[in-house]
Amino acid sequence: MWRCAGRSWFPMTQTLTLHDVGARLGGGTSYELPRLANPHIVNLPLCRPGPCAVVDRAGAAVVLYGLDHLGYPSGALRRLASSARVYSAWWNVNSVNRLSLAVDGEVLLSIDGLFPGRPEDHPNLAWWPEVTTMSEFFLDVEDEDWTGRDDGWNWKAGFLTAVELATGVRLDRQWLDAEHPYLAFSGPIPE
Repeated sequence: MWRCAGRSWFPMTQTLTLHDVGARLGGGTSYELPRLANPHIVNLPLCRPGPCAVVDRAGAAVVLYGLDHLGYPSGALRRLASSARVYSAWWNVNSVNRLSLAVDGEVLLSIDGLFPGRPEDHPNLAWWPEVTTMSEFFLDVEDEDWTGRDDGWNWKAGFLTAVELATGVRLDRQWLDAEHPYLAFSGPIPE
Protein backbone atom coordinates (compact mmCIF):
# COMPACT_ATOMS: atom_id res chain seq x y z
CA MET A 1 0.00 0.00 0.00
CA TRP A 2 1.23 3.50 -0.68
CA ARG A 3 1.36 6.45 1.68
CA CYS A 4 -0.74 9.43 0.75
CA ALA A 5 -2.31 12.55 2.17
CA GLY A 6 -5.62 12.31 0.37
CA ARG A 7 -7.16 10.24 -2.36
CA SER A 8 -10.27 9.86 -4.39
CA TRP A 9 -10.90 6.67 -6.38
CA PHE A 10 -14.10 6.36 -8.45
CA PRO A 11 -14.66 3.14 -10.43
CA MET A 12 -17.80 3.32 -12.60
CA THR A 13 -19.55 0.25 -13.96
CA GLN A 14 -20.97 1.75 -17.13
CA THR A 15 -19.37 1.93 -20.53
CA LEU A 16 -18.58 5.62 -21.00
CA THR A 17 -16.06 7.33 -23.19
CA LEU A 18 -13.46 9.44 -21.45
CA HIS A 19 -15.14 12.49 -22.97
CA ASP A 20 -18.49 11.40 -21.46
CA VAL A 21 -16.84 11.24 -18.06
CA GLY A 22 -15.37 14.73 -18.54
CA ALA A 23 -18.73 16.17 -19.55
CA ARG A 24 -20.59 14.55 -16.62
CA LEU A 25 -17.97 15.42 -14.07
CA GLY A 26 -17.51 18.99 -15.24
CA GLY A 27 -21.22 19.80 -15.14
CA GLY A 28 -20.77 22.46 -17.79
CA THR A 29 -17.17 23.35 -16.96
CA SER A 30 -15.01 22.90 -20.04
CA TYR A 31 -12.22 20.35 -19.93
CA GLU A 32 -9.57 18.81 -22.10
CA LEU A 33 -7.75 15.49 -22.31
CA PRO A 34 -4.28 16.92 -22.97
CA ARG A 35 -2.05 13.83 -22.94
CA LEU A 36 -0.98 10.80 -20.97
CA ALA A 37 0.54 11.28 -17.54
CA ASN A 38 1.43 9.42 -14.38
CA PRO A 39 -1.44 9.54 -11.82
CA HIS A 40 0.76 11.56 -9.47
CA ILE A 41 0.13 14.57 -11.73
CA VAL A 42 -3.05 15.24 -9.75
CA ASN A 43 -0.89 16.06 -6.71
CA LEU A 44 1.56 18.39 -8.47
CA PRO A 45 1.17 22.16 -8.02
CA LEU A 46 0.86 22.82 -11.76
CA CYS A 47 -0.23 26.16 -13.11
CA ARG A 48 -3.78 25.41 -14.23
CA PRO A 49 -7.10 27.19 -13.69
CA GLY A 50 -8.98 24.14 -12.42
CA PRO A 51 -8.48 20.66 -11.04
CA CYS A 52 -7.34 17.62 -12.95
CA ALA A 53 -8.06 13.92 -12.59
CA VAL A 54 -6.67 10.81 -14.18
CA VAL A 55 -9.33 8.86 -16.06
CA ASP A 56 -8.94 5.52 -17.80
CA ARG A 57 -10.40 2.11 -18.39
CA ALA A 58 -9.67 -0.78 -16.02
CA GLY A 59 -11.27 -3.87 -17.45
CA ALA A 60 -14.95 -3.14 -18.03
CA ALA A 61 -14.94 -0.16 -15.64
CA VAL A 62 -14.01 3.47 -16.13
CA VAL A 63 -11.82 4.71 -13.29
CA LEU A 64 -11.31 8.25 -12.10
CA TYR A 65 -8.40 9.00 -9.76
CA GLY A 66 -7.68 12.28 -8.03
CA LEU A 67 -10.06 15.12 -7.25
CA ASP A 68 -9.14 15.11 -3.56
CA HIS A 69 -10.63 18.60 -3.24
CA LEU A 70 -14.16 17.39 -4.04
CA GLY A 71 -14.75 15.69 -0.73
CA TYR A 72 -18.27 14.70 0.11
CA PRO A 73 -21.13 15.31 -0.54
CA SER A 74 -20.54 15.93 -4.19
CA GLY A 75 -22.83 16.77 -7.04
CA ALA A 76 -20.06 15.38 -9.22
CA LEU A 77 -20.62 11.90 -7.75
CA ARG A 78 -24.33 12.12 -8.54
CA ARG A 79 -23.62 13.35 -12.09
CA LEU A 80 -21.14 10.55 -12.70
CA ALA A 81 -23.76 8.04 -11.55
CA SER A 82 -26.37 9.07 -14.10
CA SER A 83 -27.47 5.68 -15.53
CA ALA A 84 -24.48 4.05 -13.82
CA ARG A 85 -23.11 2.64 -10.56
CA VAL A 86 -20.23 4.65 -9.13
CA TYR A 87 -18.16 3.49 -6.18
CA SER A 88 -16.11 6.10 -4.36
CA ALA A 89 -13.31 5.74 -1.82
CA TRP A 90 -12.28 9.19 -0.63
CA TRP A 91 -10.20 10.58 2.24
CA ASN A 92 -8.15 13.65 2.98
CA VAL A 93 -5.09 14.50 5.07
CA ASN A 94 -7.23 14.97 8.20
CA SER A 95 -8.82 11.51 7.83
CA VAL A 96 -12.14 13.01 6.82
CA ASN A 97 -13.43 10.20 4.63
CA ARG A 98 -16.33 8.52 2.86
CA LEU A 99 -16.93 5.20 1.18
CA SER A 100 -19.88 5.85 -1.13
CA LEU A 101 -22.08 4.20 -3.67
CA ALA A 102 -24.19 6.21 -6.11
CA VAL A 103 -26.64 4.56 -8.49
CA ASP A 104 -28.68 6.26 -11.21
CA GLY A 105 -27.79 9.73 -9.98
CA GLU A 106 -28.53 9.11 -6.30
CA VAL A 107 -26.06 8.55 -3.46
CA LEU A 108 -27.40 5.43 -1.73
CA LEU A 109 -24.65 4.69 0.72
CA SER A 110 -22.06 6.82 2.50
CA ILE A 111 -19.95 5.33 5.28
CA ASP A 112 -17.29 6.99 7.44
CA GLY A 113 -14.34 4.63 7.92
CA LEU A 114 -13.58 5.88 11.43
CA PHE A 115 -17.22 5.88 12.56
CA PRO A 116 -18.82 3.16 10.44
CA GLY A 117 -21.54 2.21 12.88
CA ARG A 118 -23.22 -1.16 12.58
CA PRO A 119 -24.65 -2.74 9.41
CA GLU A 120 -28.21 -1.98 10.52
CA ASP A 121 -27.31 1.74 10.61
CA HIS A 122 -27.14 1.74 6.79
CA PRO A 123 -30.54 0.95 5.23
CA ASN A 124 -29.20 0.80 1.66
CA LEU A 125 -26.37 -1.61 2.46
CA ALA A 126 -28.07 -4.30 0.36
CA TRP A 127 -27.00 -2.31 -2.72
CA TRP A 128 -23.36 -3.11 -1.86
CA PRO A 129 -23.36 -6.64 -0.43
CA GLU A 130 -19.57 -6.97 -0.72
CA VAL A 131 -19.19 -4.56 2.20
CA THR A 132 -21.19 -6.86 4.48
CA THR A 133 -18.87 -9.79 3.69
CA MET A 134 -15.97 -7.89 5.26
CA SER A 135 -16.44 -8.98 8.86
CA GLU A 136 -14.23 -6.25 10.36
CA PHE A 137 -15.69 -3.36 8.36
CA PHE A 138 -18.42 -2.43 10.84
CA LEU A 139 -18.29 -2.05 14.59
CA ASP A 140 -19.99 -4.80 16.56
CA VAL A 141 -21.06 -2.39 19.30
CA GLU A 142 -23.04 0.84 19.26
CA ASP A 143 -20.63 3.77 19.40
CA GLU A 144 -22.77 5.97 21.66
CA ASP A 145 -19.85 8.20 22.68
CA TRP A 146 -18.62 8.68 19.08
CA THR A 147 -15.12 7.54 19.97
CA GLY A 148 -14.67 5.88 16.59
CA ARG A 149 -12.46 2.97 15.75
CA ASP A 150 -9.79 2.04 18.23
CA ASP A 151 -9.16 -1.50 17.04
CA GLY A 152 -6.29 -0.69 14.66
CA TRP A 153 -8.34 -1.72 11.60
CA ASN A 154 -7.02 -0.10 8.40
CA TRP A 155 -10.14 1.56 7.02
CA LYS A 156 -8.29 2.90 3.94
CA ALA A 157 -7.37 -0.62 2.88
CA GLY A 158 -10.93 -1.65 3.75
CA PHE A 159 -12.32 1.04 1.42
CA LEU A 160 -10.14 -0.08 -1.48
CA THR A 161 -10.96 -3.74 -0.81
CA ALA A 162 -14.70 -3.04 -0.81
CA VAL A 163 -14.40 -1.24 -4.15
CA GLU A 164 -12.29 -4.05 -5.59
CA LEU A 165 -14.73 -6.74 -4.43
CA ALA A 166 -17.61 -4.89 -6.10
CA THR A 167 -15.89 -3.92 -9.35
CA GLY A 168 -12.88 -6.17 -9.82
CA VAL A 169 -10.78 -2.98 -10.13
CA ARG A 170 -7.68 -2.73 -7.96
CA LEU A 171 -5.77 0.43 -7.18
CA ASP A 172 -2.25 -0.95 -6.98
CA ARG A 173 1.31 0.13 -7.62
CA GLN A 174 1.16 -1.11 -11.23
CA TRP A 175 -1.85 1.12 -11.99
CA LEU A 176 -0.27 4.09 -10.19
CA ASP A 177 3.02 3.69 -12.06
CA ALA A 178 1.41 3.53 -15.52
CA GLU A 179 0.53 6.54 -17.64
CA HIS A 180 -3.15 7.34 -18.20
CA PRO A 181 -5.15 10.12 -19.87
CA TYR A 182 -6.07 12.92 -17.55
CA LEU A 183 -8.85 15.50 -17.52
CA ALA A 184 -7.84 19.12 -16.99
CA PHE A 185 -10.78 21.41 -16.16
CA SER A 186 -10.92 25.11 -17.02
CA GLY A 187 -12.30 26.04 -13.62
CA PRO A 188 -13.77 24.65 -10.42
CA ILE A 189 -16.02 21.62 -10.72
CA PRO A 190 -19.54 22.65 -9.69
CA GLU A 191 -21.33 20.93 -6.85
